[in-house]
Amino acid sequence: MERDPLRLAWKTKPFRHLFGFLLLAMAGLCLLLGFDLVRTVVDRALAGGTQGSSTFLQIAMTPFGGGGESLVLFPGFTLNPPAFAIATIGGLVLVPLLIAAILTVVDWLAVGIGAAVLTRIRSTILDAVLKAPPSAQDEVETVSALGSVTLAREGSVLGSALFVPVRLGGMVGLALAYVLATSWRLGLALTVVLALGGIMNARRLALRVVAVKARHREGEAGDAAFADLRHRMPALRAHGTGRYERERVRNALVQNHRPVEKRERHLALNESLAATVLMLAPMVVLALGVWFAAELPLTGGALAACILAAALAAFAVRELILWQRLANRAHALLSDLAQGLIALQPRDHLKKASLPENGALVAQGVSAYDSATGTRITGVNLNLAFPSHVALVGDGDSGSRVLAALIAGQLPPSTGQLTFGGADLTAADPVERARRIALAGDTVLIPGTLRENLLYGASAPETEIDRRLTEAIAVAGLDQLTHARGLSGTFNPKREPELATALVESRRAVQDALAREGLDRFVDPFNAERYNRYATLGENLLFGKAIGDTFREDRLSGHPFVRAILEADDLTKPLARIGLSIATSMIEIFAEIPDGHPLFERFGFFSAADRAYFEDLVERRSERRRGIQSGRDQERLIGLALRYNESRHRLGLLDEAMERRILAARADFTRMLPASLRPAIEFYDEHRFCAAASVQDNVLFGRIASDQAGAAASVQKVIRRVLTECGLDADVSRIGLNMPIDPQGSDLTLSEIAAVDLVRCLVRQPDILVVQRALEGLPGPAADTLVAALRRARAGRGLILVTPGVTEAMDQPPFDAVIRFERGEAVAVPRIGQPEPVPA
Repeated sequence: MERDPLRLAWKTKPFRHLFGFLLLAMAGLCLLLGFDLVRTVVDRALAGGTQGSSTFLQIAMTPFGGGGESLVLFPGFTLNPPAFAIATIGGLVLVPLLIAAILTVVDWLAVGIGAAVLTRIRSTILDAVLKAPPSAQDEVETVSALGSVTLAREGSVLGSALFVPVRLGGMVGLALAYVLATSWRLGLALTVVLALGGIMNARRLALRVVAVKARHREGEAGDAAFADLRHRMPALRAHGTGRYERERVRNALVQNHRPVEKRERHLALNESLAATVLMLAPMVVLALGVWFAAELPLTGGALAACILAAALAAFAVRELILWQRLANRAHALLSDLAQGLIALQPRDHLKKASLPENGALVAQGVSAYDSATGTRITGVNLNLAFPSHVALVGDGDSGSRVLAALIAGQLPPSTGQLTFGGADLTAADPVERARRIALAGDTVLIPGTLRENLLYGASAPETEIDRRLTEAIAVAGLDQLTHARGLSGTFNPKREPELATALVESRRAVQDALAREGLDRFVDPFNAERYNRYATLGENLLFGKAIGDTFREDRLSGHPFVRAILEADDLTKPLARIGLSIATSMIEIFAEIPDGHPLFERFGFFSAADRAYFEDLVERRSERRRGIQSGRDQERLIGLALRYNESRHRLGLLDEAMERRILAARADFTRMLPASLRPAIEFYDEHRFCAAASVQDNVLFGRIASDQAGAAASVQKVIRRVLTECGLDADVSRIGLNMPIDPQGSDLTLSEIAAVDLVRCLVRQPDILVVQRALEGLPGPAADTLVAALRRARAGRGLILVTPGVTEAMDQPPFDAVIRFERGEAVAVPRIGQPEPVPA
């Protein structure tokens, strides 16, 4: 990777740089034209505008020293006095605008070049990170940090790395050339002043860096002094040495500040001198021009143009020095990145080993350490022929998981050699190794749908992918999850009207099936005349599902129309009392549970951020202090009440009388809802599909009893059977696959999260499947079922299974090898009726 920002920018976009340099040359010509216009306008003004016709835009070269005739390069235009005045004054206005327009185009080019350079650097970093071996995690973190935050901060330099020095250097050169061409004495004096100013400004920046380092050292020393003081506090209190310690620490702080004070004085002096020298540049030109006025053939306009040129040159020198500091920082960053990339790719020059489909997996004296768990294996010797089914038996700290991670390439061996079919696994291409040997280990969920997570890393034709995915889901036991997520999900009936119609038609079949099996008692159907016991108070009020944010549950209590309905039905105060009771109960129940605890987040009516507010509200209510009846308090309390569900929360706050009042308010809400608000809610209708409601709510047209054990599983089993008979089960599972999941896994169990990684591996159909985590947390029968399904699916292919133990059900047919781990060492397990398996 190129370390010089100038060469890197040029190599990335050379033709854009050439075009930019051409534009800068045009800007330089405009600058020279501006100087000449200043000379002409000032000369004409000093002459009182009495000249006759004049030449505009004449370009001529005066011989060195002022002697001889000028060489005319462009004769210009002869204009009468009024036209000449208009042309010169218009030129003075037009030239800066033209220069600004040209520099704007150059800056646009620089932005594009900078984006291309950043893309090039980040692509290099990304490729290196993706190819990095597992042992280079520290280097990956370092390079990633440099390539993200640091590169973004310093990236603005890269696009302008060549343009800025050329522009500023060109401004200095053109200004000096103009002054030299006008008078060599003035040019020589300006050169000396600019050189001295450049040296002083460079020294100023160096001293500023030294002062910053001195401040850092002072801070570290001060921190050490106060840390020592904190260490001595017990002795200080015991022996009353406060005055001594105060004097000691004060002297240390004063002593540590003296180097900073010294460097800051030097810096202040240098900054003043550096600024003064550059300010003197136009003054020196003016002074010399006046001093040698009798000897030099200088007009007033030429002197004014020289002064302007000197001022612009001084400004450019200062900016060039500042830019050099930024360029040095960019150079240091690119050097650090290059060093990091070299560390990530120490073996790119080596030829990658090609892995066979089958062969012997041989471990010779292999040792490895997993820093994440603190587990290690030592001196492992194995010889396992594949395809075969192998069980690695042992608890979490025994070493079986470490060997599984080692085989799959997640850990590097510390010592020894690990080969497959004679090929060194550590020298294999990581992509090919993952394709041949897949590891179902720690699951990393990604933002997106369940389908996108299950197909992460898969590559195959669409029809083949769907078949593999269906089979893998069945093997991993996730078919119930996908169906349940489909029932809780939604879809757009306008895009799939036939499916929506079919689901509405299946309602009667589901209801009949539930009635035949005596499970209809587990479902409370939606009825406009009845209160649904398993819906919240707010859901009962709406008798429908909100579309968008207008009637969203957390905003319902603050909506003006809802508040008007509650006021009209005299429900405002009763609901506020219910909300106060809920807040009081929640504060008492979760008094000992800290903020952020999963129980609080799952069962609390309000977030941890709102806990203090509700605690204060309850306290004010109990003490009947002023401000109790504020509109905000009442709105928040009603919001709690509208989220209340008696069957789920069981606080005894809802009786039949209140249910009847809610039903009356429901009727008023439906009848009086303005036409402008009707698109914000979709009411339940037993003859129509409710797009805002879940598939399950549409199929049942009701809610499952949340206070009955086993009700959800029993009802969903009937729903699935009926939908399968109607040919709709696959559609429901498809909806479940297309529903987004929480990347943190809060909507999945631990076993389901592990199964996601297992499905990913099964879909890829590797030569060897290493199952490291999928059995964790599963009860015995479920583990036996999963292992049996895996062994059937992997018949004739390699399977390595990490398990605490091998049950009789798992061992049918018998495993080809069972390796037990104890304290990081592999031990052969004697098998009944089988010869004792390796280690070799």
